[in-house]
Amino acid sequence: MEYIVNVFTHNGKGGNKAGVVIVKEYISKDECQKKAKELGFSETVFVKKISENIFELKFYTPQCEIEFCGHASLGAFYVLRETGAIVEGEYIERLNFKDLKVIVEKEKIFLEQDSIKIESITELERVLQSIGVKKEDLHEDLEIVVGYSGLRDILIPVKNRKILNNLDIDLEKIKYISKDYSAVGYHVYTIENNRVYCRNFAPLYGIDEEAATGSSNGALFGYLNTIERYKSDYLEFFQGENYGACSKITGRVIDGKIYVGSEF
Repeated sequence: MEYIVNVFTHNGKGGNKAGVVIVKEYISKDECQKKAKELGFSETVFVKKISENIFELKFYTPQCEIEFCGHASLGAFYVLRETGAIVEGEYIERLNFKDLKVIVEKEKIFLEQDSIKIESITELERVLQSIGVKKEDLHEDLEIVVGYSGLRDILIPVKNRKILNNLDIDLEKIKYISKDYSAVGYHVYTIENNRVYCRNFAPLYGIDEEAATGSSNGALFGYLNTIERYKSDYLEFFQGENYGACSKITGRVIDGKIYVGSEF
Protein backbone atom coordinates (compact mmCIF):
# COMPACT_ATOMS: atom_id res chain seq x y z
CA MET A 1 0.00 0.00 0.00
CA GLU A 2 1.22 3.50 -0.85
CA TYR A 3 0.58 6.67 1.14
CA ILE A 4 1.63 10.32 1.03
CA VAL A 5 2.23 12.00 4.38
CA ASN A 6 2.99 15.65 5.12
CA VAL A 7 5.29 15.75 8.15
CA PHE A 8 6.22 18.71 10.40
CA THR A 9 3.25 20.88 9.46
CA HIS A 10 2.58 24.00 11.53
CA ASN A 11 -0.95 25.41 11.88
CA GLY A 12 -2.01 23.28 8.96
CA LYS A 13 0.67 24.68 6.65
CA GLY A 14 4.22 23.92 5.61
CA GLY A 15 5.59 20.45 6.22
CA ASN A 16 7.55 18.04 4.07
CA LYS A 17 5.85 15.31 2.08
CA ALA A 18 7.19 11.76 2.05
CA GLY A 19 6.10 8.64 0.25
CA VAL A 20 5.31 5.70 2.54
CA VAL A 21 5.11 2.22 1.05
CA ILE A 22 4.03 -0.67 3.30
CA VAL A 23 5.35 -4.02 2.06
CA LYS A 24 4.68 -7.56 3.27
CA GLU A 25 7.68 -9.08 1.54
CA TYR A 26 11.05 -7.65 0.64
CA ILE A 27 11.28 -6.04 -2.77
CA SER A 28 14.42 -5.40 -4.78
CA LYS A 29 16.46 -2.21 -4.62
CA ASP A 30 15.67 -1.59 -8.26
CA GLU A 31 11.93 -1.75 -7.53
CA CYS A 32 12.32 0.57 -4.55
CA GLN A 33 14.33 3.02 -6.61
CA LYS A 34 11.79 2.95 -9.42
CA LYS A 35 8.92 3.63 -7.01
CA ALA A 36 10.80 6.48 -5.26
CA LYS A 37 11.50 8.11 -8.62
CA GLU A 38 7.87 7.66 -9.65
CA LEU A 39 6.54 9.27 -6.46
CA GLY A 40 9.09 12.07 -6.80
CA PHE A 41 9.34 13.16 -3.16
CA SER A 42 12.66 14.04 -1.56
CA GLU A 43 12.39 10.71 0.28
CA THR A 44 10.20 7.61 0.11
CA VAL A 45 10.29 5.01 2.89
CA PHE A 46 9.57 1.30 2.55
CA VAL A 47 8.21 -0.30 5.72
CA LYS A 48 8.15 -3.99 6.62
CA LYS A 49 6.77 -5.43 9.86
CA ILE A 50 9.27 -7.69 11.64
CA SER A 51 7.29 -8.29 14.85
CA GLU A 52 4.53 -6.63 16.87
CA ASN A 53 6.79 -3.74 17.88
CA ILE A 54 9.66 -3.83 15.36
CA PHE A 55 9.44 -2.35 11.87
CA GLU A 56 12.23 -2.28 9.32
CA LEU A 57 12.57 0.92 7.28
CA LYS A 58 14.52 1.61 4.10
CA PHE A 59 14.79 5.03 2.46
CA TYR A 60 15.19 6.19 -1.12
CA THR A 61 15.51 9.58 -2.77
CA PRO A 62 14.61 9.78 -6.48
CA GLN A 63 18.33 9.20 -7.13
CA CYS A 64 19.58 6.64 -4.60
CA GLU A 65 19.14 4.76 -1.34
CA ILE A 66 20.10 6.61 1.86
CA GLU A 67 20.62 5.24 5.35
CA PHE A 68 18.15 7.37 7.26
CA CYS A 69 15.47 10.04 6.97
CA GLY A 70 13.76 11.67 9.94
CA HIS A 71 10.58 13.03 8.38
CA ALA A 72 9.92 9.86 6.37
CA SER A 73 10.39 7.78 9.54
CA LEU A 74 7.81 9.83 11.40
CA GLY A 75 5.48 9.65 8.40
CA ALA A 76 5.80 5.87 8.36
CA PHE A 77 4.75 5.48 11.99
CA TYR A 78 1.90 7.93 11.46
CA VAL A 79 0.59 5.68 8.67
CA LEU A 80 1.00 2.62 10.89
CA ARG A 81 -0.96 4.35 13.66
CA GLU A 82 -3.72 5.61 11.37
CA THR A 83 -4.19 2.24 9.66
CA GLY A 84 -4.46 0.45 13.01
CA ALA A 85 -1.20 -1.48 12.64
CA ILE A 86 0.02 0.09 15.90
CA VAL A 87 -1.45 1.99 18.85
CA GLU A 88 0.03 4.49 21.30
CA GLY A 89 3.21 3.17 22.85
CA GLU A 90 6.88 2.49 22.14
CA TYR A 91 8.22 0.80 19.01
CA ILE A 92 11.51 0.00 17.33
CA GLU A 93 12.57 1.37 13.96
CA ARG A 94 15.10 -1.06 12.51
CA LEU A 95 17.70 0.53 10.23
CA ASN A 96 20.73 -0.87 8.43
CA PHE A 97 23.01 0.52 11.11
CA LYS A 98 20.98 0.63 14.33
CA ASP A 99 17.63 0.16 16.07
CA LEU A 100 16.00 3.44 17.17
CA LYS A 101 13.08 3.93 19.54
CA VAL A 102 9.83 5.53 18.37
CA ILE A 103 7.32 6.98 20.85
CA VAL A 104 3.79 7.10 19.46
CA GLU A 105 1.40 9.46 21.24
CA LYS A 106 -2.17 10.47 20.46
CA GLU A 107 -1.26 13.62 18.54
CA LYS A 108 2.55 13.47 18.26
CA ILE A 109 5.22 10.98 17.29
CA PHE A 110 8.85 11.21 18.44
CA LEU A 111 11.86 9.46 16.94
CA GLU A 112 15.10 8.75 18.79
CA GLN A 113 18.22 10.01 17.05
CA ASP A 114 21.46 8.10 16.73
CA SER A 115 24.27 9.11 19.10
CA ILE A 116 25.21 12.72 18.41
CA LYS A 117 28.65 13.32 16.90
CA ILE A 118 30.17 16.75 16.27
CA GLU A 119 33.26 17.49 14.16
CA SER A 120 34.97 20.76 13.33
CA ILE A 121 35.60 21.89 9.75
CA THR A 122 38.76 23.40 8.30
CA GLU A 123 37.52 25.32 5.23
CA LEU A 124 35.50 28.15 6.69
CA GLU A 125 35.95 30.62 3.83
CA ARG A 126 35.00 28.03 1.21
CA VAL A 127 31.76 27.25 3.06
CA LEU A 128 30.90 30.94 3.49
CA GLN A 129 31.41 31.66 -0.20
CA SER A 130 29.02 28.86 -1.14
CA ILE A 131 26.12 30.59 0.65
CA GLY A 132 27.13 34.20 0.02
CA VAL A 133 27.79 35.31 3.60
CA LYS A 134 30.75 36.89 5.36
CA LYS A 135 32.42 35.90 8.58
CA GLU A 136 30.77 38.81 10.39
CA ASP A 137 27.36 37.39 9.38
CA LEU A 138 27.94 34.30 11.54
CA HIS A 139 26.47 33.89 15.02
CA GLU A 140 29.04 35.02 17.55
CA ASP A 141 28.44 32.17 20.04
CA LEU A 142 28.34 29.20 17.67
CA GLU A 143 30.68 27.47 15.22
CA ILE A 144 30.31 25.85 11.83
CA VAL A 145 30.51 22.12 12.50
CA VAL A 146 29.58 18.80 10.98
CA GLY A 147 26.75 17.31 13.05
CA TYR A 148 25.50 13.71 13.00
CA SER A 149 22.36 12.12 14.41
CA GLY A 150 21.84 9.49 11.72
CA LEU A 151 23.07 11.53 8.76
CA ARG A 152 25.92 14.06 8.53
CA ASP A 153 25.05 17.72 7.96
CA ILE A 154 27.20 20.83 7.93
CA LEU A 155 25.59 23.10 10.54
CA ILE A 156 26.05 26.81 9.82
CA PRO A 157 24.90 29.50 12.33
CA VAL A 158 24.06 32.99 11.06
CA LYS A 159 23.18 36.09 13.07
CA ASN A 160 19.55 36.65 12.14
CA ARG A 161 16.59 35.65 9.98
CA LYS A 162 17.24 38.42 7.44
CA ILE A 163 20.61 36.88 6.61
CA LEU A 164 19.10 33.38 6.69
CA ASN A 165 16.31 34.23 4.26
CA ASN A 166 18.59 36.07 1.83
CA LEU A 167 21.40 33.57 1.33
CA ASP A 168 23.12 33.59 -2.07
CA ILE A 169 23.19 29.84 -2.66
CA ASP A 170 25.68 28.16 -5.01
CA LEU A 171 24.35 24.60 -5.28
CA GLU A 172 27.36 23.31 -7.20
CA LYS A 173 29.77 24.50 -4.50
CA ILE A 174 27.53 23.06 -1.76
CA LYS A 175 27.45 19.75 -3.61
CA TYR A 176 31.22 19.40 -3.72
CA ILE A 177 31.84 20.66 -0.19
CA SER A 178 29.20 18.25 1.14
CA LYS A 179 30.91 15.41 -0.68
CA ASP A 180 34.30 16.40 0.76
CA TYR A 181 32.89 16.18 4.30
CA SER A 182 30.75 13.06 3.61
CA ALA A 183 27.72 15.17 4.50
CA VAL A 184 24.20 15.08 3.10
CA GLY A 185 24.24 18.86 2.84
CA TYR A 186 24.05 22.18 4.67
CA HIS A 187 21.76 23.11 7.56
CA VAL A 188 21.88 26.89 7.98
CA TYR A 189 20.17 28.35 11.05
CA THR A 190 19.72 31.21 13.46
CA ILE A 191 18.28 31.52 16.98
CA GLU A 192 15.76 34.20 17.92
CA ASN A 193 13.49 34.35 20.99
CA ASN A 194 14.36 30.77 22.01
CA ARG A 195 13.29 29.47 18.61
CA VAL A 196 15.54 28.06 15.90
CA TYR A 197 14.91 29.08 12.28
CA CYS A 198 16.65 27.06 9.61
CA ARG A 199 17.10 26.15 5.93
CA ASN A 200 18.47 22.92 4.49
CA PHE A 201 20.26 22.28 1.18
CA ALA A 202 21.19 18.83 -0.13
CA PRO A 203 22.03 19.15 -3.86
CA LEU A 204 24.38 16.16 -3.64
CA TYR A 205 21.22 14.04 -3.35
CA GLY A 206 19.16 16.01 -5.84
CA ILE A 207 17.42 18.18 -3.23
CA ASP A 208 18.00 21.90 -3.83
CA GLU A 209 16.22 22.89 -0.61
CA GLU A 210 14.34 20.71 1.88
CA ALA A 211 11.14 22.11 3.40
CA ALA A 212 11.49 20.34 6.76
CA THR A 213 14.08 17.90 8.06
CA GLY A 214 14.27 15.63 11.08
CA SER A 215 17.81 14.28 11.27
CA SER A 216 19.53 17.61 10.59
CA ASN A 217 17.53 19.31 13.32
CA GLY A 218 18.26 16.34 15.57
CA ALA A 219 21.97 16.88 14.96
CA LEU A 220 21.56 20.62 15.55
CA PHE A 221 19.60 20.04 18.77
CA GLY A 222 22.36 17.70 19.93
CA TYR A 223 25.04 20.27 19.11
CA LEU A 224 23.20 23.06 20.94
CA ASN A 225 22.95 20.81 23.99
CA THR A 226 26.75 20.65 24.14
CA ILE A 227 26.81 24.41 24.80
CA GLU A 228 25.77 25.50 28.29
CA ARG A 229 23.95 28.63 27.16
CA TYR A 230 21.73 26.69 24.75
CA LYS A 231 21.08 23.49 26.70
CA SER A 232 17.40 22.59 26.72
CA ASP A 233 15.14 19.57 27.13
CA TYR A 234 12.67 21.06 24.63
CA LEU A 235 13.21 23.24 21.58
CA GLU A 236 11.19 24.15 18.50
CA PHE A 237 12.72 24.43 15.03
CA PHE A 238 10.98 26.39 12.26
CA GLN A 239 12.02 25.62 8.71
CA GLY A 240 10.89 27.05 5.38
CA GLU A 241 10.00 30.57 6.48
CA ASN A 242 11.34 31.78 3.13
CA TYR A 243 8.59 29.68 1.47
CA GLY A 244 5.96 31.69 3.33
CA ALA A 245 4.74 28.62 5.25
CA CYS A 246 6.86 27.49 8.19
CA SER A 247 7.20 23.88 9.17
CA LYS A 248 7.72 22.99 12.84
CA ILE A 249 10.05 20.31 14.17
CA THR A 250 10.07 19.58 17.90
CA GLY A 251 13.19 18.51 19.76
CA ARG A 252 12.96 16.75 23.12
CA VAL A 253 15.46 15.13 25.45
CA ILE A 254 13.98 11.90 26.85
CA ASP A 255 16.03 9.77 29.27
CA GLY A 256 19.13 11.65 28.19
CA LYS A 257 18.64 10.97 24.48
CA ILE A 258 17.81 13.34 21.63
CA TYR A 259 14.41 12.90 19.93
CA VAL A 260 12.71 14.81 17.15
CA GLY A 261 8.99 14.82 16.66
CA SER A 262 6.01 16.06 14.71
CA GLU A 263 2.38 16.79 15.46
CA PHE A 264 -0.13 14.76 13.45
